[in-house]
Amino acid sequence: MRSIGWASLAAIVLALTLTPPAHASPATDLPTRNTRYVTRDGSRLTLDGEPFRFAGTNIYWLGLDENVGGVAYPTFFRIRDALDTAKAMGMTVVRSHMLTSTGNPLSILPAKDKGFNEAAFATVDYAIAYAGSIGLRLVLPLTDEWSYYHGGHHDFTDPYGLPPEAFYTDQRVIADYQAYAGHLMRRVNPLTGRAYNADPTIMAWELGNELEGMTPGWINANAAVFRQWAPRQLIAAGRRFDIDPDTLAAPGVDIVDVHYYPPTAARVAADAATVTGAGKVYLAGEYASTAAGAELLTPLAADPAVTGMMSWSLFGHHDRGGFVQHDDGFTLHYPGDDERMRASVEAQIAFAGQVSPASARPTRVGPPLITQVDKRGGLNELRWRGAAGADGYVVERAAHGGWTPAHQGTLGDGSTPWLDTEARGDVTYRVVPIGRDGRRGTPSEPVRAGRTQIVLADPLQTTDLADGHAGITLTPAGATAQGAGRVSWSRPGLRRVRFDLTGRPRVRVQVSQDGAGWRTVRHDGGDGQVSADAGGAGHVRVLWSGGTLTRATLWAADPAPVTAPPAAPAPLTPAPGSRDVLGAPAFTWSPAAGAGCYTLTVSRNADLSDPVLTVTAITGTAITGTSHTPSAALDPGATYHWRVTAVNAAGSTAGPVASFTTRPLPTRPAVVDDFTGYADTGGLASAYVRNPNGDPITPVLDAGPAMRLDYTLGAAGYAGVTRAFAPSLDLWGLKGLELRLTGTGRPVKVTVQFVTGGVYFEHTLDAVPGGAARIPFAGFDHPSWAGAGPLDLTRFDQLSIYVGGGPGAGTLTVGQVTAYPGP
Repeated sequence: MRSIGWASLAAIVLALTLTPPAHASPATDLPTRNTRYVTRDGSRLTLDGEPFRFAGTNIYWLGLDENVGGVAYPTFFRIRDALDTAKAMGMTVVRSHMLTSTGNPLSILPAKDKGFNEAAFATVDYAIAYAGSIGLRLVLPLTDEWSYYHGGHHDFTDPYGLPPEAFYTDQRVIADYQAYAGHLMRRVNPLTGRAYNADPTIMAWELGNELEGMTPGWINANAAVFRQWAPRQLIAAGRRFDIDPDTLAAPGVDIVDVHYYPPTAARVAADAATVTGAGKVYLAGEYASTAAGAELLTPLAADPAVTGMMSWSLFGHHDRGGFVQHDDGFTLHYPGDDERMRASVEAQIAFAGQVSPASARPTRVGPPLITQVDKRGGLNELRWRGAAGADGYVVERAAHGGWTPAHQGTLGDGSTPWLDTEARGDVTYRVVPIGRDGRRGTPSEPVRAGRTQIVLADPLQTTDLADGHAGITLTPAGATAQGAGRVSWSRPGLRRVRFDLTGRPRVRVQVSQDGAGWRTVRHDGGDGQVSADAGGAGHVRVLWSGGTLTRATLWAADPAPVTAPPAAPAPLTPAPGSRDVLGAPAFTWSPAAGAGCYTLTVSRNADLSDPVLTVTAITGTAITGTSHTPSAALDPGATYHWRVTAVNAAGSTAGPVASFTTRPLPTRPAVVDDFTGYADTGGLASAYVRNPNGDPITPVLDAGPAMRLDYTLGAAGYAGVTRAFAPSLDLWGLKGLELRLTGTGRPVKVTVQFVTGGVYFEHTLDAVPGGAARIPFAGFDHPSWAGAGPLDLTRFDQLSIYVGGGPGAGTLTVGQVTAYPGP
């Protein structure tokens, strides 16, 4: 770590001038497409004299990540893949907290007394340079209201023992914040040769993310200073929710950033009108990606006051396969993990095409990377790293000099690892990405796996797969040696190794049985590759200098070869002879020794003829575990028979047939609440708790019996109460909810919301029906601010009643609430 003492920061600030520094020579060839700045023209943005509107997203983790193995720098692949994905969706602007980086040992500024951490800039430099090379623009917050892993404004007040609100008032703290921002803005990116404040890729500097305590003086002072340091870039500001009125009046602020969880078209349009009416540029810097749809985005695309909409938040592919996962409920993957996310992705792509048509040009996707070929019962199991912009993949095998598909249809990123149950003997694979337009993209490099071999490919984005290393630095281009670098791997039974290198390196390949004593082995070289026979060693290492190591591929012996068919599995659940089995039961069975995968067959007939469910590797992803849950419910009140067959490379073995009977549909309604169990209004109020974020509402036990809700709608625009059920109610097989509703006062909308198994559902009635209202469960949907999930009516956990609309008082009386049966 190269540190700059905090005392030097004031000198850095004083040295800042209007003139950007001379450009350094770029160390990596990443020519920018952004040669001109986005500029402000009143309440609009322009580029080359034309209006500039955009679809965008948040990729907050580009500088420092929290999602893969704890807090760590993201790999260059993950940075590149996420930005490429945004580009493939037609987005032209990305907002990232990459420069909100304080208070963590890996941050740009770990602590005031430690100075700047030069190592933390590697990912930031690359993200900025790569974004420019593909024509994306960036909005970069400089600090954060919240104390997340990447730090926030408390890191500037804590050293003085001050409360967080002193960030806006204490002159020492303000000077430290400005010193930090000044250091960032003047930094020369070694990959572009440009200072950050002289790079058109950085469209705007945001004073901070969701700052709640900004004052007019603080805004004006910082905006003026930052304008001096970055005269051709824009200044943005905004708080968590709603419009900060001080940003509207601040002469130095170009963009007012507003956030929405959830957004509505009416709310966004009204805010955009307010912001542009004050002469500022409007930006929805964050909105819940779960709310993206035609209802929200189509009218906003037609509204010129809406300059940009930026969803929260995009994640790309994992280095080894599949996607990087995040758990805040708003994670976005392309092309989407489920139907709801796919609809969100499609809506954002459509919005991008409407506001910036030139961005919606399809590009060729690929290549993926086969990262591993393992064995399961002697069968080949492939893992691959996906390609940005791929809608799916086709795994192909080489056959008689040509390539043929190894499965039916296409596979998604969630299909890796994929098990090949058909191939026997030596086989060569490649993975072909399929683009949004249905065209084949660039295939992965072929990988050959022998009948008794497993394969590991390490693209050296991290050193996690290595057993040891020394003298190397990971760069966007690969692992470079500092003098003499080396990397070693531990794999029992290594047979062959291959190393891909660029430049003209001097190379030695060594093997070892114990990882202590090494011997050099003969290697062959050519076309940027070095190969060697490992002779069954347990360890291998490569030593090189004068070049770049970009990949290592290791072939090793199958650690558990099979010579006979597997044992027979035994059925576990549904237990043989069980009754009242619900819906789509989880089929489970005992593991069978030697099995590579399993086939499940379910039928209404004892001989398993005319099966209603057959799951094999041919019909979909192979079952490699010992359970399977069908996607559709079985018929109620019926007897089923099922069997599991274990499969490996030497054959298959069927288990016994088991039978069970499903629960019949209920024929009578179930009471959710008839309001007879409450002694008085106090008991009712303790069960039905008011939402504290909403307007005032009071439950009263009324004649009937019934619950009367007395409400006064005001600033929040909604009011509601919630009852939790412990234990959960079992409403399986019932068709919907029936509520008896009557109201007085001004017209309102009524929202009925419930939770099953932790998943929220709701339905809104446009008016009080004045009697019984039947709402089928199929008519409920997830709220835009909530995550998706299954409707598990066996765990009905919570019921909420909300009223909403303009200001005014009234009452809503809720009579008996039941769940009614079909027809």
